[in-house]
Amino acid sequence: MFRFTKKAFLIPAGIFVILSLPAFASGSSQSSAVSPIYSDQAGIRAVSTISEIFGDGQKITTVVCEYEKDIAAESIGVEDFEVKGRKVVAVHTNSETAKTTENKPGRYVVLDLEIQSPLLADALATDGRVENYTAKDDAVVVQKGDIKAIDGTLYAASSVPVATRPNSGIMSNNSKIYLIREEFEDNHFYTDPEWKTVLHYNLFKPKGYEEGDTSVKYPLVLFMPDAGAVSQDWETVLLQGNGGTIWASEEWQSGNPCFVVTMIFEDKFINDYWEYFENTVGAIINLVKSLESKYPIDASRVYTTGQSMGCMCSMIMMIRDPNLFTAAYCVAGKWDPDQLKALKDSKLFIVISEDDGMTPQWIDAAAKVWESEGSKIVYGNIDGIAGSAVHTRVISEMLSQESGLYYLKINSGTGMMDTNGNPLRGGHRETWRLAYDLPGVKEWLFAQKKQ
Repeated sequence: MFRFTKKAFLIPAGIFVILSLPAFASGSSQSSAVSPIYSDQAGIRAVSTISEIFGDGQKITTVVCEYEKDIAAESIGVEDFEVKGRKVVAVHTNSETAKTTENKPGRYVVLDLEIQSPLLADALATDGRVENYTAKDDAVVVQKGDIKAIDGTLYAASSVPVATRPNSGIMSNNSKIYLIREEFEDNHFYTDPEWKTVLHYNLFKPKGYEEGDTSVKYPLVLFMPDAGAVSQDWETVLLQGNGGTIWASEEWQSGNPCFVVTMIFEDKFINDYWEYFENTVGAIINLVKSLESKYPIDASRVYTTGQSMGCMCSMIMMIRDPNLFTAAYCVAGKWDPDQLKALKDSKLFIVISEDDGMTPQWIDAAAKVWESEGSKIVYGNIDGIAGSAVHTRVISEMLSQESGLYYLKINSGTGMMDTNGNPLRGGHRETWRLAYDLPGVKEWLFAQKKQ
Protein backbone atom coordinates (compact mmCIF):
# COMPACT_ATOMS: atom_id res chain seq x y z
CA MET A 1 0.00 0.00 0.00
CA PHE A 2 1.37 3.39 -0.98
CA ARG A 3 1.75 6.08 1.67
CA PHE A 4 1.94 9.74 0.85
CA THR A 5 4.07 12.20 2.75
CA LYS A 6 1.93 15.01 4.09
CA LYS A 7 3.13 18.34 2.74
CA ALA A 8 2.08 21.76 3.88
CA PHE A 9 1.39 24.30 1.16
CA LEU A 10 1.90 28.01 1.79
CA ILE A 11 -1.21 30.13 1.77
CA PRO A 12 -1.08 32.53 -1.21
CA ALA A 13 0.55 35.83 -0.50
CA GLY A 14 -1.69 38.39 1.12
CA ILE A 15 -2.42 39.84 4.51
CA PHE A 16 -1.52 37.47 7.32
CA VAL A 17 -1.27 37.78 11.08
CA ILE A 18 1.08 35.16 12.53
CA LEU A 19 0.55 34.02 16.09
CA SER A 20 3.25 32.12 18.00
CA LEU A 21 1.86 29.44 20.33
CA PRO A 22 3.40 27.79 23.43
CA ALA A 23 5.26 24.59 22.70
CA PHE A 24 3.01 22.28 24.71
CA ALA A 25 -0.79 21.94 24.73
CA SER A 26 -2.91 23.27 21.94
CA GLY A 27 -6.57 23.16 21.16
CA SER A 28 -7.55 22.12 24.66
CA SER A 29 -10.82 22.90 26.40
CA GLN A 30 -12.53 26.10 25.25
CA SER A 31 -13.64 28.77 27.66
CA SER A 32 -16.34 30.03 25.31
CA ALA A 33 -19.65 28.31 24.68
CA VAL A 34 -19.50 29.52 21.07
CA SER A 35 -18.56 26.73 18.64
CA PRO A 36 -15.40 27.40 16.62
CA ILE A 37 -15.72 28.42 13.01
CA TYR A 38 -13.22 28.01 10.21
CA SER A 39 -13.55 31.48 8.68
CA ASP A 40 -14.59 34.85 10.10
CA GLN A 41 -15.15 37.37 7.32
CA ALA A 42 -15.19 40.24 9.82
CA GLY A 43 -11.64 39.46 10.97
CA ILE A 44 -9.56 36.28 10.94
CA ARG A 45 -10.10 34.48 7.64
CA ALA A 46 -8.01 31.38 8.37
CA VAL A 47 -5.83 29.87 11.10
CA SER A 48 -2.71 27.79 10.41
CA THR A 49 -0.35 26.00 12.80
CA ILE A 50 3.40 25.40 12.66
CA SER A 51 4.72 22.47 14.67
CA GLU A 52 8.27 21.59 15.74
CA ILE A 53 9.77 18.61 17.55
CA PHE A 54 11.45 18.56 20.96
CA GLY A 55 12.72 15.94 23.39
CA ASP A 56 9.16 15.39 24.61
CA GLY A 57 7.75 15.32 21.09
CA GLN A 58 5.98 17.48 18.55
CA LYS A 59 4.27 20.69 19.66
CA ILE A 60 2.67 23.70 18.02
CA THR A 61 5.10 26.56 18.38
CA THR A 62 3.42 29.10 16.12
CA VAL A 63 -0.10 30.00 15.04
CA VAL A 64 -0.67 32.16 11.96
CA CYS A 65 -3.85 34.17 11.44
CA GLU A 66 -4.76 35.38 7.95
CA TYR A 67 -6.60 38.66 7.39
CA GLU A 68 -7.97 40.27 4.25
CA LYS A 69 -5.65 43.29 4.37
CA ASP A 70 -2.12 44.08 5.53
CA ILE A 71 -2.07 44.53 9.29
CA ALA A 72 -0.50 47.52 11.07
CA ALA A 73 2.17 46.01 13.32
CA GLU A 74 1.82 48.81 15.90
CA SER A 75 -1.83 47.90 16.43
CA ILE A 76 -1.25 44.34 17.71
CA GLY A 77 0.01 42.89 20.99
CA VAL A 78 -0.06 39.58 22.83
CA GLU A 79 -3.10 40.79 24.79
CA ASP A 80 -5.11 41.02 21.56
CA PHE A 81 -5.10 37.27 20.92
CA GLU A 82 -6.02 34.15 22.81
CA VAL A 83 -5.03 30.65 21.74
CA LYS A 84 -7.16 28.17 23.64
CA GLY A 85 -5.09 26.13 26.08
CA ARG A 86 -1.84 27.93 25.21
CA LYS A 87 0.09 31.04 26.22
CA VAL A 88 0.95 33.60 23.53
CA VAL A 89 4.40 35.11 24.18
CA ALA A 90 5.05 37.21 21.05
CA VAL A 91 3.14 38.62 18.07
CA HIS A 92 4.41 39.80 14.68
CA THR A 93 3.13 40.57 11.21
CA ASN A 94 4.36 38.71 8.15
CA SER A 95 3.83 38.39 4.40
CA GLU A 96 3.46 34.59 4.51
CA THR A 97 2.50 31.71 6.73
CA ALA A 98 5.87 31.34 8.41
CA LYS A 99 7.74 32.00 11.64
CA THR A 100 9.37 35.39 12.06
CA THR A 101 11.18 37.31 14.77
CA GLU A 102 10.46 40.73 13.30
CA ASN A 103 7.50 42.57 11.83
CA LYS A 104 7.24 42.30 8.07
CA PRO A 105 4.52 44.01 6.01
CA GLY A 106 1.70 41.58 5.33
CA ARG A 107 -1.74 40.29 6.14
CA TYR A 108 -0.63 37.51 8.42
CA VAL A 109 -0.34 37.75 12.20
CA VAL A 110 2.16 35.31 13.69
CA LEU A 111 1.63 34.20 17.27
CA ASP A 112 4.55 32.58 19.10
CA LEU A 113 3.54 30.17 21.84
CA GLU A 114 5.28 29.32 25.09
CA ILE A 115 7.50 26.24 24.95
CA GLN A 116 8.22 24.58 28.26
CA SER A 117 11.13 22.35 29.20
CA PRO A 118 10.72 18.73 28.05
CA LEU A 119 11.78 17.82 31.59
CA LEU A 120 8.70 19.46 33.12
CA ALA A 121 6.47 16.78 34.63
CA ASP A 122 3.65 15.80 32.26
CA ALA A 123 0.92 16.60 34.77
CA LEU A 124 2.19 20.20 34.98
CA ALA A 125 2.79 20.86 31.29
CA THR A 126 0.54 23.28 29.40
CA ASP A 127 2.30 23.51 26.05
CA GLY A 128 0.48 20.87 24.06
CA ARG A 129 2.96 18.04 24.31
CA VAL A 130 2.37 14.63 22.76
CA GLU A 131 -0.09 12.36 24.58
CA ASN A 132 -0.14 8.61 23.91
CA TYR A 133 2.06 9.16 20.85
CA THR A 134 -0.54 11.52 19.39
CA ALA A 135 0.52 15.08 18.60
CA LYS A 136 -1.77 18.07 18.79
CA ASP A 137 -1.72 20.16 15.64
CA ASP A 138 -5.01 22.12 15.80
CA ALA A 139 -5.50 25.56 17.31
CA VAL A 140 -8.47 27.73 18.29
CA VAL A 141 -7.91 31.50 18.26
CA VAL A 142 -9.94 34.44 19.54
CA GLN A 143 -9.11 38.00 18.55
CA LYS A 144 -9.80 39.71 21.89
CA GLY A 145 -8.71 43.24 20.97
CA ASP A 146 -9.31 45.72 18.17
CA ILE A 147 -6.58 45.75 15.52
CA LYS A 148 -6.12 47.78 12.37
CA ALA A 149 -5.05 47.26 8.80
CA ILE A 150 -2.43 49.59 7.32
CA ASP A 151 -5.13 51.36 5.29
CA GLY A 152 -7.07 52.14 8.49
CA THR A 153 -9.62 49.33 8.28
CA LEU A 154 -10.67 48.29 11.79
CA TYR A 155 -10.96 44.63 12.71
CA ALA A 156 -13.03 44.77 15.86
CA ALA A 157 -12.56 42.47 18.82
CA SER A 158 -14.70 39.34 18.66
CA SER A 159 -15.71 36.57 21.01
CA VAL A 160 -16.00 34.12 18.11
CA PRO A 161 -13.29 31.42 18.22
CA VAL A 162 -11.69 30.57 14.87
CA ALA A 163 -10.22 27.08 14.41
CA THR A 164 -7.65 25.49 12.18
CA ARG A 165 -9.36 24.20 9.08
CA PRO A 166 -9.74 20.41 9.31
CA ASN A 167 -7.83 18.16 6.98
CA SER A 168 -10.27 17.08 4.28
CA GLY A 169 -7.95 14.89 2.26
CA ILE A 170 -4.37 13.72 1.92
CA MET A 171 -3.54 16.39 -0.65
CA SER A 172 -5.78 19.23 0.51
CA ASN A 173 -4.53 20.27 3.95
CA ASN A 174 -2.66 23.56 3.75
CA SER A 175 -3.26 24.77 7.29
CA LYS A 176 -0.75 22.60 9.20
CA ILE A 177 2.99 22.90 8.71
CA TYR A 178 5.48 20.45 10.29
CA LEU A 179 9.01 21.82 10.30
CA ILE A 180 11.71 19.17 9.72
CA ARG A 181 9.21 16.31 9.91
CA GLU A 182 7.82 17.05 6.46
CA GLU A 183 11.32 16.85 4.99
CA PHE A 184 11.47 13.11 5.64
CA GLU A 185 10.32 10.82 2.83
CA ASP A 186 8.09 8.12 4.25
CA ASN A 187 7.40 5.80 1.33
CA HIS A 188 10.61 3.79 1.55
CA PHE A 189 10.50 0.00 1.78
CA TYR A 190 13.28 -2.56 1.68
CA THR A 191 12.79 -6.27 1.00
CA ASP A 192 15.78 -8.12 2.32
CA PRO A 193 16.96 -10.78 -0.17
CA GLU A 194 18.50 -12.89 2.60
CA TRP A 195 15.71 -12.93 5.19
CA LYS A 196 12.78 -11.97 2.91
CA THR A 197 11.82 -9.44 5.57
CA VAL A 198 10.18 -6.19 4.48
CA LEU A 199 11.31 -3.07 6.33
CA HIS A 200 9.64 0.33 6.29
CA TYR A 201 11.67 3.46 6.99
CA ASN A 202 11.76 7.22 6.63
CA LEU A 203 14.63 8.87 4.76
CA PHE A 204 16.05 12.38 5.05
CA LYS A 205 18.47 13.48 2.36
CA PRO A 206 21.15 16.04 3.27
CA LYS A 207 20.99 19.67 2.31
CA GLY A 208 22.76 20.21 -0.98
CA TYR A 209 22.49 16.62 -2.12
CA GLU A 210 21.33 16.17 -5.70
CA GLU A 211 20.01 12.82 -6.90
CA GLY A 212 22.71 10.90 -8.72
CA ASP A 213 25.56 13.14 -7.60
CA THR A 214 28.38 11.03 -6.12
CA SER A 215 31.05 13.74 -5.93
CA VAL A 216 30.41 14.27 -2.22
CA LYS A 217 30.01 11.48 0.31
CA TYR A 218 27.90 12.00 3.43
CA PRO A 219 27.66 10.36 6.86
CA LEU A 220 24.59 8.23 7.64
CA VAL A 221 22.69 8.19 10.94
CA LEU A 222 20.36 5.29 11.68
CA PHE A 223 17.78 5.96 14.41
CA MET A 224 15.62 3.25 15.99
CA PRO A 225 12.79 4.09 18.42
CA ASP A 226 11.62 2.53 21.66
CA ALA A 227 8.97 -0.18 21.77
CA GLY A 228 6.35 2.38 22.76
CA ALA A 229 6.59 3.90 19.28
CA VAL A 230 5.76 0.62 17.53
CA SER A 231 3.20 1.62 14.93
CA GLN A 232 2.20 1.26 11.30
CA ASP A 233 2.05 5.06 11.13
CA TRP A 234 5.23 6.47 9.57
CA GLU A 235 4.86 9.71 11.56
CA THR A 236 5.03 8.18 15.05
CA VAL A 237 8.80 7.67 15.06
CA LEU A 238 9.26 11.31 14.01
CA LEU A 239 6.80 13.08 16.31
CA GLN A 240 7.29 11.15 19.57
CA GLY A 241 10.67 12.74 20.34
CA ASN A 242 13.73 14.23 18.65
CA GLY A 243 16.05 11.22 18.49
CA GLY A 244 15.50 10.92 14.74
CA THR A 245 14.73 14.48 13.69
CA ILE A 246 17.50 16.38 15.48
CA TRP A 247 20.02 15.19 12.89
CA ALA A 248 17.88 16.77 10.17
CA SER A 249 17.56 20.15 11.88
CA GLU A 250 18.83 23.21 10.06
CA GLU A 251 21.27 23.84 12.88
CA TRP A 252 22.84 20.38 12.60
CA GLN A 253 22.72 20.09 8.82
CA SER A 254 24.44 23.46 8.37
CA GLY A 255 27.65 22.00 9.75
CA ASN A 256 27.02 18.29 9.46
CA PRO A 257 25.08 17.41 6.29
CA CYS A 258 24.10 13.75 6.46
CA PHE A 259 21.56 11.14 5.49
CA VAL A 260 19.14 10.16 8.26
CA VAL A 261 17.13 6.92 8.39
CA THR A 262 14.39 6.44 10.99
CA MET A 263 13.05 2.91 11.26
CA ILE A 264 9.32 2.17 11.44
CA PHE A 265 8.59 -0.99 13.42
CA GLU A 266 5.10 -2.47 13.38
CA ASP A 267 5.94 -5.08 16.03
CA LYS A 268 8.31 -5.47 18.94
CA PHE A 269 11.25 -7.65 17.93
CA ILE A 270 13.45 -7.58 21.06
CA ASN A 271 12.57 -8.50 24.65
CA ASP A 272 14.22 -8.16 28.05
CA TYR A 273 15.44 -11.77 28.09
CA TRP A 274 18.19 -11.27 25.49
CA GLU A 275 15.97 -12.61 22.73
CA TYR A 276 15.28 -11.02 19.34
CA PHE A 277 14.02 -11.84 15.87
CA GLU A 278 17.11 -12.58 13.81
CA ASN A 279 15.31 -11.82 10.55
CA THR A 280 14.51 -8.26 11.64
CA VAL A 281 17.98 -7.45 12.97
CA GLY A 282 19.64 -9.14 10.02
CA ALA A 283 17.46 -7.22 7.58
CA ILE A 284 18.36 -3.87 9.22
CA ILE A 285 22.05 -4.70 8.82
CA ASN A 286 21.48 -5.51 5.16
CA LEU A 287 19.41 -2.34 4.71
CA VAL A 288 22.33 -0.20 5.88
CA LYS A 289 24.64 -1.96 3.43
CA SER A 290 22.07 -1.46 0.68
CA LEU A 291 21.86 2.27 1.39
CA GLU A 292 25.65 2.52 1.21
CA SER A 293 25.52 1.15 -2.32
CA LYS A 294 22.52 3.25 -3.39
CA TYR A 295 23.54 6.69 -2.08
CA PRO A 296 26.88 8.54 -1.73
CA ILE A 297 27.41 7.49 1.87
CA ASP A 298 30.80 7.63 3.55
CA ALA A 299 31.24 4.06 4.80
CA SER A 300 33.78 5.29 7.34
CA ARG A 301 31.11 7.46 9.02
CA VAL A 302 28.01 5.32 9.54
CA TYR A 303 26.43 5.83 12.96
CA THR A 304 23.65 4.12 14.88
CA THR A 305 21.56 5.43 17.74
CA GLY A 306 18.33 4.53 19.48
CA GLN A 307 16.46 4.51 22.73
CA SER A 308 15.39 1.49 24.78
CA MET A 309 14.51 -1.22 22.20
CA GLY A 310 16.29 0.82 19.54
CA CYS A 311 19.38 1.08 21.72
CA MET A 312 19.39 -2.68 22.26
CA CYS A 313 19.14 -3.20 18.51
CA SER A 314 22.19 -0.96 18.00
CA MET A 315 24.19 -3.06 20.45
CA ILE A 316 23.08 -6.34 18.88
CA MET A 317 24.00 -5.20 15.38
CA MET A 318 27.43 -4.04 16.52
CA ILE A 319 28.01 -7.46 18.07
CA ARG A 320 26.84 -9.28 14.94
CA ASP A 321 28.67 -7.06 12.44
CA PRO A 322 31.57 -5.20 14.13
CA ASN A 323 32.60 -3.44 10.92
CA LEU A 324 29.22 -1.97 9.99
CA PHE A 325 28.99 1.06 12.28
CA THR A 326 31.66 3.59 13.16
CA ALA A 327 30.20 4.48 16.56
CA ALA A 328 26.94 4.42 18.52
CA TYR A 329 24.99 6.70 20.82
CA CYS A 330 23.15 4.35 23.18
CA VAL A 331 20.22 5.78 25.15
CA ALA A 332 18.35 3.96 27.96
CA GLY A 333 19.19 0.50 26.69
CA LYS A 334 20.80 -2.70 27.94
CA TRP A 335 21.96 -6.11 26.81
CA ASP A 336 23.48 -9.30 28.18
CA PRO A 337 26.83 -8.22 29.72
CA ASP A 338 28.53 -11.41 28.57
CA GLN A 339 27.52 -10.74 24.97
CA LEU A 340 28.51 -7.08 25.28
CA LYS A 341 32.06 -8.21 25.95
CA ALA A 342 32.44 -8.19 22.16
CA LEU A 343 32.11 -4.39 22.18
CA LYS A 344 35.10 -3.77 24.44
CA ASP A 345 36.99 -2.05 21.61
CA SER A 346 33.99 -0.24 20.12
CA LYS A 347 33.16 3.45 20.22
CA LEU A 348 30.09 3.94 22.41
CA PHE A 349 28.57 6.83 24.33
CA ILE A 350 25.96 5.45 26.74
CA VAL A 351 23.37 7.49 28.65
CA ILE A 352 21.07 6.03 31.31
CA SER A 353 19.11 7.35 34.29
CA GLU A 354 19.80 6.09 37.79
CA ASP A 355 16.01 6.15 38.28
CA ASP A 356 15.54 3.74 35.38
CA GLY A 357 14.55 0.41 36.89
CA MET A 358 15.35 -1.41 33.65
CA THR A 359 18.92 -0.58 32.61
CA PRO A 360 21.57 0.62 35.12
CA GLN A 361 22.45 -2.72 36.69
CA TRP A 362 23.04 -4.31 33.29
CA ILE A 363 25.20 -1.50 31.92
CA ASP A 364 27.12 -1.39 35.22
CA ALA A 365 27.81 -5.11 34.77
CA ALA A 366 28.85 -4.61 31.16
CA ALA A 367 31.27 -1.85 32.20
CA LYS A 368 32.92 -4.23 34.66
CA VAL A 369 33.25 -6.81 31.90
CA TRP A 370 34.89 -4.27 29.59
CA GLU A 371 37.28 -3.17 32.32
CA SER A 372 38.19 -6.79 33.04
CA GLU A 373 39.09 -7.07 29.36
CA GLY A 374 41.43 -4.10 29.64
CA SER A 375 39.18 -1.37 28.25
CA LYS A 376 39.12 2.11 29.75
CA ILE A 377 35.67 3.39 30.72
CA VAL A 378 35.15 7.12 31.22
CA TYR A 379 32.35 7.75 33.72
CA GLY A 380 30.27 10.86 34.33
CA ASN A 381 27.22 11.98 36.30
CA ILE A 382 24.89 14.94 35.75
CA ASP A 383 21.78 16.34 37.34
CA GLY A 384 19.24 16.10 34.53
CA ILE A 385 17.73 19.53 35.18
CA ALA A 386 21.05 21.30 35.87
CA GLY A 387 21.08 23.01 32.50
CA SER A 388 23.38 23.36 29.51
CA ALA A 389 26.30 25.04 31.29
CA VAL A 390 26.68 22.23 33.84
CA HIS A 391 26.08 19.53 31.24
CA THR A 392 28.69 21.08 28.95
CA ARG A 393 31.29 21.12 31.72
CA VAL A 394 30.74 17.49 32.73
CA ILE A 395 30.58 16.08 29.23
CA SER A 396 33.56 18.13 28.05
CA GLU A 397 35.57 16.74 30.94
CA MET A 398 34.53 13.21 30.00
CA LEU A 399 35.39 13.63 26.33
CA SER A 400 38.75 15.19 27.15
CA GLN A 401 39.83 11.75 28.35
CA GLU A 402 40.90 9.45 25.57
CA SER A 403 38.71 6.37 25.35
CA GLY A 404 36.21 4.61 23.13
CA LEU A 405 33.68 3.91 25.89
CA TYR A 406 31.85 6.70 27.72
CA TYR A 407 29.19 6.04 30.34
CA LEU A 408 27.01 8.94 31.56
CA LYS A 409 24.38 8.66 34.28
CA ILE A 410 21.56 11.07 35.10
CA ASN A 411 21.55 11.35 38.88
CA SER A 412 18.64 9.86 40.79
CA GLY A 413 15.84 12.30 41.53
CA THR A 414 16.90 14.85 38.87
CA GLY A 415 15.37 13.56 35.65
CA MET A 416 12.26 15.77 35.83
CA MET A 417 11.18 19.05 37.43
CA ASP A 418 8.15 20.90 38.75
CA THR A 419 7.01 24.35 37.62
CA ASN A 420 9.41 26.01 40.10
CA GLY A 421 12.39 24.11 38.72
CA ASN A 422 12.64 21.76 41.69
CA PRO A 423 14.03 18.31 40.84
CA LEU A 424 11.75 15.31 40.54
CA ARG A 425 12.39 11.65 39.96
CA GLY A 426 12.75 10.73 36.29
CA GLY A 427 12.93 7.27 34.80
CA HIS A 428 13.29 5.19 31.67
CA ARG A 429 11.28 7.27 29.19
CA GLU A 430 12.48 10.58 30.57
CA THR A 431 16.07 9.67 29.63
CA TRP A 432 15.59 10.40 25.94
CA ARG A 433 13.74 13.65 26.61
CA LEU A 434 17.17 14.99 27.53
CA ALA A 435 19.64 12.71 25.73
CA TYR A 436 19.56 14.16 22.23
CA ASP A 437 19.96 17.73 23.48
CA LEU A 438 23.02 16.99 25.60
CA PRO A 439 25.91 19.23 24.51
CA GLY A 440 28.90 17.63 22.84
CA VAL A 441 27.63 14.09 22.40
CA LYS A 442 26.40 14.43 18.83
CA GLU A 443 29.64 16.22 17.94
CA TRP A 444 31.63 13.37 19.49
CA LEU A 445 29.69 10.85 17.45
CA PHE A 446 30.33 12.63 14.15
CA ALA A 447 34.01 13.07 14.97
CA GLN A 448 34.46 9.29 14.95
CA LYS A 449 35.81 7.84 11.71
CA LYS A 450 36.96 4.39 10.71
CA GLN A 451 40.64 4.12 9.84
